[in-house]
Amino acid sequence: MNNIYRPGTLICANYKTFDGKMQPGVFLVLYDEALDSHHQFKENITALKCTTSNSIIGNYTVSLMDGNNSFLERDTIVACSKVHTLDKRQIFRELGVIAPVTYKSVYKVYKKFTNEVEREMEDYL
Repeated sequence: MNNIYRPGTLICANYKTFDGKMQPGVFLVLYDEALDSHHQFKENITALKCTTSNSIIGNYTVSLMDGNNSFLERDTIVACSKVHTLDKRQIFRELGVIAPVTYKSVYKVYKKFTNEVEREMEDYL
């Protein structure tokens, strides 16, 4: 597959749940291996899980309904702690690309999450 998904692209893809079942979901692309000339494999992307449910609101979530993403029909919440690696063959729809200002907000929360994980790992080790 030769599609390249730039950071900030919202996609629909099938993914494997913890119980091994495949189901569809919405994801926000963080990174596409095809953009990295040093990466051996080019068919994977790294993405954050999205939802329309308010049940996961927490320290590491960001709403995309900030007035900058008119293509969204309803509030979409990015769970910055739910990182997935997806094979591009699992992608079945591209929804659009969020505004750069919104992506920066998401990335800041994602970095906050990864910094917290790193601190906890250093304390553990």
